[in-house]
Amino acid sequence: MANDTSAFLPEALILHVQEIDSQHEALFAQLEQIKVTCIEENHLPVAQADELLLALQAHFATEERLALDVGYDFSEHAIKHETMLAAIHKGVAKVREGSKDVFSVLRYVEYWFERHISEEDKALAAKLLSSVSR
Repeated sequence: MANDTSAFLPEALILHVQEIDSQHEALFAQLEQIKVTCIEENHLPVAQADELLLALQAHFATEERLALDVGYDFSEHAIKHETMLAAIHKGVAKVREGSKDVFSVLRYVEYWFERHISEEDKALAAKLLSSVSR
């Protein structure tokens, strides 16, 4: 993956853990597709938003599994995942009821995801990579 030129995953966010990087790439692609649909159709594509939430949940489960496999304390990281999912659910609900702009929710998701990778997932990746090199 290190030599792969990803279409949606910024180089600075590549962790060099194939399973995680592949999922991050897919999540960014899903987010981009939602943005395109919102611009073209001027509304939140509910099915795509639900698919993104499911993909995030699956991704978070992957990170937790990998962390547990190497004995990494994942409790704080998991809390951040739960907090983020709750905020997205709340934001999507507000968009559906018309009290929140869809693009503000999408900006939040993208910002959170990038910050989370650079601040939390990098530490997890370092632990995973160090356990492989042993």
